[in-house]
Amino acid sequence: MTRRLAAPLSVIFFVASFAASQDPAQTPTEVPPDSVQSLLIRRVNPTYPPLARQARIQGTVMLRVLITKAGDIQNVRLVSGHPMLAPAAIEAVKQWRYQPYMVNGNPADVETSVQVVFKLAENPPEGIVGDAPGGLPPGAIGSVVAGSGRVRVSESVMRASRIQQMDPVYPPYALQSRVEGTVILDVYVDNSGAVERIALISGHPLLAPAAIEAVKQWRYRPYVYGNAVPVETSATLNFTLSADHPAEGTVRDGPTFPQNGYGVIGGIVSSAPPPGSGLPQRVRVSSGVAAGRW
Repeated sequence: MTRRLAAPLSVIFFVASFAASQDPAQTPTEVPPDSVQSLLIRRVNPTYPPLARQARIQGTVMLRVLITKAGDIQNVRLVSGHPMLAPAAIEAVKQWRYQPYMVNGNPADVETSVQVVFKLAENPPEGIVGDAPGGLPPGAIGSVVAGSGRVRVSESVMRASRIQQMDPVYPPYALQSRVEGTVILDVYVDNSGAVERIALISGHPLLAPAAIEAVKQWRYRPYVYGNAVPVETSATLNFTLSADHPAEGTVRDGPTFPQNGYGVIGGIVSSAPPPGSGLPQRVRVSSGVAAGRW
């Protein structure tokens, strides 16, 4: 009798063990980056690598990360990025911390994408003079660029000074291809408050032209530093697809990030698709956009 029961019991034990190993709860949940962005409670910005700054290297590092049930970062994997920038981005993101992501009321391991943007000021450090007597005006970052009279001003301050805004139109082909993500622009504003020049920092080629076309129509109140002065700032725009209506999308201001005098580093959660996602590899854009200028 005992021998007859032993075989069925061993089968039951094996089946139960196999089922447990296949439990979907053991597999990290794939979460859109926008869904975890609000859960970020500790962000550590990278140190701009001195050799990269000296060589005038800038760009975006894209990472894939596992966020544990406790909100810690594990298994950081490099998707793309310059080899002189990637190690600093990885080291910083490893120290990020999130509130636990809840699934059916329980904390869950999740996987998502993270971008870290490295951007240099227009001029190298040798071209920057010290702070003016009495300090820079509110919102100014670092120093006045020698010979230009231009002041670097934070995006958050300039948003408050924006008096005319043209929202980008979500590109139809980007909607069809289900492309969403963040476009970051360097914006040069003259002393009258008009946008005089734009440089593309990062963003999907299907989204960037629409962002540039809209931002070049923005206007700001003149920035006064004794007299009205030209400024350099940033514009961050999030392109987000509608979950309920596939043919619709919205474009909103994205989060702003701490900056320093001649190296700007922003850590952002990005929904830009990684290489090999099946989207078109070649997109026709104007020569101005291809050069990062208009």
